Amino acid sequence: MRFFVRSQGLGVLFALFWVVYINVLAFLDSPGRAMQYINWFVYGFGFLFAIIYFLLTKYLIGHNWRAVPLILIPYFLVYQPMLHRLLFSLVHDGYGMTVKFLSLSTGTIHFLMVLFGVIFGIIFSGRQPKA
Repeated sequence: MRFFVRSQGLGVLFALFWVVYINVLAFLDSPGRAMQYINWFVYGFGFLFAIIYFLLTKYLIGHNWRAVPLILIPYFLVYQPMLHRLLFSLVHDGYGMTVKFLSLSTGTIHFLMVLFGVIFGIIFSGRQPKA
């Protein structure tokens, strides 16, 4: 049961980090700020969050491949869409359009970062000795 709670907690954390990722990019995308450098921010924050996902997976899940579908499927089907709707209900229309544009345009980058973070976190974690 602890394994299931950890994997679902990790899925919720990934969704919360996605909300932070989109909001930081939307803040930096404001007119007159860093529009010409937004690609560097997208990839830089994506890489930063991939490292965070790697470390979270490595230390919370360990070397357990059964966690991959238990983390990724609820994350993509439940937690991310739920927080996406909640985020749109909390922001005004202009900011919401920026968030929607950024979530659509950076969705594949974030998907790859989550996938790499989870898979490499499991690969590079130490095996637990069998008791």
